Amino acid sequence: MLIGMAGLSWDAFAAAPSTTGLVISALLLGIGAGTLWYGEQRVAPERPRPAGASGALRRESPAVVNMLTNDATLTASGFRATVIDLAARGWLRLLPPLDDDDDDLGRVRPAATAYEGDALLPHERLVLQHVMARFTTDRAIPARFLAVDIKGSWWRRFRSLVTNDARSAGLVTRRWPIWLLAIPGAIVLLSALVWWSSRGGNAEVAVVDSVERRLWAVAILVAIVALGCRVVRHAIERPLTHTAAGLAATQQWLAVRQRLIEGDFGQMAASSVEIGDRRLAYASATCLADGAAVEFPLAREDHHRAWSSVGAEPRLVRVKYPIRLGYGLHPVIALVGGVITAFVGLSLRRFSSDTARGDSLDSLYARFPEQAWLIVDVAAGFTVLSFIPIVVGVIVALFGAADVFSTVERTGVVLRARRPAEVAPLPRFIRKRIERDRYSLFVAVDNGKQSTVYAWRAGERNAIPQGANATVRASPILGYVRRATPVGHVLGD
Repeated sequence: MLIGMAGLSWDAFAAAPSTTGLVISALLLGIGAGTLWYGEQRVAPERPRPAGASGALRRESPAVVNMLTNDATLTASGFRATVIDLAARGWLRLLPPLDDDDDDLGRVRPAATAYEGDALLPHERLVLQHVMARFTTDRAIPARFLAVDIKGSWWRRFRSLVTNDARSAGLVTRRWPIWLLAIPGAIVLLSALVWWSSRGGNAEVAVVDSVERRLWAVAILVAIVALGCRVVRHAIERPLTHTAAGLAATQQWLAVRQRLIEGDFGQMAASSVEIGDRRLAYASATCLADGAAVEFPLAREDHHRAWSSVGAEPRLVRVKYPIRLGYGLHPVIALVGGVITAFVGLSLRRFSSDTARGDSLDSLYARFPEQAWLIVDVAAGFTVLSFIPIVVGVIVALFGAADVFSTVERTGVVLRARRPAEVAPLPRFIRKRIERDRYSLFVAVDNGKQSTVYAWRAGERNAIPQGANATVRASPILGYVRRATPVGHVLGD
């Protein structure tokens, strides 16, 4: 019955669309996508090099420094740096883990030893209130009770206050000018109008005889909606970029970061901070203080940005997690499974289209002559649905065929190790159902040569923890990790 309803709705969706209108709409869509891609490249934050000399510490707060040195984007290190900075200024006390506690996380408690006249910025006051709200006894607060969700309301408030501070100082500004978003937006709208006008085609053509053309129309419509949503998302989210003053400040802070590396602040524990010494806070702000991150994991680090020390000098790397069809499958499995899936889809299409035309299941038509229209609609619905396994199977089979004898090898540091459910652009309940008990891990390995690292997908046998040095061999298109070996070890088959 559902398939019959799908066939009816498909029949009522439109007359067979005109080919000319679809072609023009697709061309406009391609131009709009190219224009938006050009705009994204143009407005992407610059990656300045460190200044020649660092000089004295500037007046920016650690959270603002974190934003400047991370593509004008606040990360979890900005929150942790603020906590450490408040401790350095006497507003908080950071304590090491208890000796008799299995938990290796640090502890926090309020203090009243701040210097006279020291005023808190709005985002710093918000962090202090966050700690005070959880201090209900005389015992220090374990760090796990201070952790926040970077997608939650508290984090949005914190990010907004830090952004206001940076914008009032003239260090950041909106990344997208209105006119630069208006151009692709207008092209997408024009493509949608042309697509709509193409619907006035030949109403005499049966659904089963124009399935391919109607599917192209639906595919173009989905692409129009997706591109339009992307334009709207850029307008709503209002990402930031550096101003000229912000770039100069970032260069100075990157020079300070190099000096902090030489001072061995990377492994320093946050509980060892001394009142008056704010250097560890700025080390944490520039994503340098790994020791502080272990002791005070107050929020999950950015999935898509990571600082890497591999190469001639430390640099910020963008991490991407591909979502293409079949990503993470073994090439042979993708090839065989894709061929079988496409064959099943072709067989279903042939049978269902013959049934819709009356060339098959004659006995069914003879037994239910009054329901012939329903049989035709159900068969048309199956004909439409059969294109899904055909398209998916062909694409996955081509990817698998290209990767069967192809391998790339990369030796470097695992910048990010993430479960697919953490980074997939799908609702959380859908991601959990897709993954279930299957273990899979995105592994982003940086060898110091790319500014953007595409994560590969490993199974339980080849999983590598974040921060490890490893040699990883994977297929280039499907991203299937064939072998992962920690550097300095030889693993048997």
